[in-house]
Amino acid sequence: MSTKKWLLPLLAAAVVVVPAVPAHAMTWGGDVFGAFSTHTMKDWNDAIDASNSTSGTNFDNVNNSFGGGIGLRLQPNPSWMIEGTWEPLFPKTEDKNAAGDKVSLSANSFQGTGTYFFPSQGKGKFGLGAGIGFYSLNGKAESPGSPSVKIGGNGVGFHILGTGEWEVSPGFDFFGAAGYRMAKISDTELAGQNAAARGTPKIETDFSGFTARAGLAFYMKGSSDNR
Repeated sequence: MSTKKWLLPLLAAAVVVVPAVPAHAMTWGGDVFGAFSTHTMKDWNDAIDASNSTSGTNFDNVNNSFGGGIGLRLQPNPSWMIEGTWEPLFPKTEDKNAAGDKVSLSANSFQGTGTYFFPSQGKGKFGLGAGIGFYSLNGKAESPGSPSVKIGGNGVGFHILGTGEWEVSPGFDFFGAAGYRMAKISDTELAGQNAAARGTPKIETDFSGFTARAGLAFYMKGSSDNR
């Protein structure tokens, strides 16, 4: 799935929200970052605990993941920033007692965030942001000698972030953000089937938890410097 398919519409919608600001007066830019997230994953971890206690497996619980992402951003004025972000997530676990038995709960997330920056006179600025996201699960369960089982489904999430940004050279900033993500896929599909088709209870894939990112942002100046 193309990231542009999601990021560009998010920014196009943002421009509609601020129609009083001419496009040439906005500051456009992008960013790249590394990320760390914790995840709730109660249903999966309950199943892992049951398997470990009754079937002799030795899977770790799925509690966190490292990743990264890229974003497109615009600033209509010095106080506000609107951003579209692609952040892939990579939670996974592997059976220590059986080489090759593993479960991946990887997903793509496409997020739209609005951030308000508090007034600042220096090169650093701090703000608070909130937004929504679309989460698409593309994981799988694997075991040597058996066909892999696709794990899928989609859901909508929400997030809040505290953000800090510091100019390191003209047009380039270092930034960091931390906050909380609320995002779950309430009816996870196994091998393309939801709970009703399988005749089993629903499985939640819950990405909710602490999230943090750090990276570099760059800006392309227009005729008016809004930074």
